[in-house]
Amino acid sequence: MWRILIVIASGLLISACGGGIGSYEEGMEAQSEIMLEMVSVLEDVDDASSAKKAAGKIESLGKRLAEISAQVAELPRPNAKEMQDLAKKQRAEMQAFQQNAAAQMMKLAEYPVLTDAWMRAMENMR
Repeated sequence: MWRILIVIASGLLISACGGGIGSYEEGMEAQSEIMLEMVSVLEDVDDASSAKKAAGKIESLGKRLAEISAQVAELPRPNAKEMQDLAKKQRAEMQAFQQNAAAQMMKLAEYPVLTDAWMRAMENMR
């Protein structure tokens, strides 16, 4: 069920973006969606073989993060008030993400191939 919702949300996000990110808020939302998708990939990991397969998916999602980050970097910077509002919204989303992802994130410690893939993907968010 979770995976279906994430696939639907990702599809809606992609179609809503029309091929590009038009605002910092859209960029943050797109990054959040990909992070949720990355966590859903971890749900299927239960052995070394599935960890290796998941690492490939995470690497691919990391490339999407890089594309979004590059688009956001080209946008005009929000003013201080807009940045505060975005940060407040992001904090609330991050808390929910952390609660939902905690169990899956333990798999990163268990499978080094996942840790490496995850770290490379996070580097793409700069």
